[in-house]
Amino acid sequence: MTKKTPSSYSKFTFEDLDNLGLKILVLDLLEEYTVSNISPSSWLVETIARGTAFSLNTEKAKSEFLIAPILNELYHNNPSVFSVYSGFNFKVNSDKGLQGFCDFLLAKQPLSIIPTHPIIAIVEAKLSQDLYDAVPRCSAEMYAAKIWNERKNDSPQVIYGCITTGDNWLFLSYEGKDTIEVDKKFYSLHELSHLLGVWQVIIDLYK
Repeated sequence: MTKKTPSSYSKFTFEDLDNLGLKILVLDLLEEYTVSNISPSSWLVETIARGTAFSLNTEKAKSEFLIAPILNELYHNNPSVFSVYSGFNFKVNSDKGLQGFCDFLLAKQPLSIIPTHPIIAIVEAKLSQDLYDAVPRCSAEMYAAKIWNERKNDSPQVIYGCITTGDNWLFLSYEGKDTIEVDKKFYSLHELSHLLGVWQVIIDLYK
């Protein structure tokens, strides 16, 4: 029986990852790193406080009022390191289902019309979805990012991924072999300083 190819990143399953030769390993992703808390700016604290005052009952609302402000903060804490692409149509290999719109892609500077060197894929989980259920989609985007970079003869040692509801955040990494590593820890918006510290560890790898 012919294996059915997913039509886009959002349709990927764990079986589809297996068909790509990828396996999932859950571990302490940042075990070898020291995570230092980073105090959020007063702007970020106020922005998130105002955002949570809304009824955040849609993915779009979560994206605009929680996720985007955090990425804005990271961008301003790390000038000239990365650019943010929101809703980018990332078509890499349609035969393998590696196509579709990405919620966010972070790419190395400089900013251009298309991401020159994507390094981090961010997936917004469905409101009622377990973060682990979105691992196939995020993994497929990370795999595609690696292929994209290799075509341009630029292959960062690690591609990272992040799955978030806005409230909770889960990180992944892919070194370009056959294993997607998924953190066994979730990070919470309620511990914002620690969440920013985790993000900073990852961003520092690309400086």
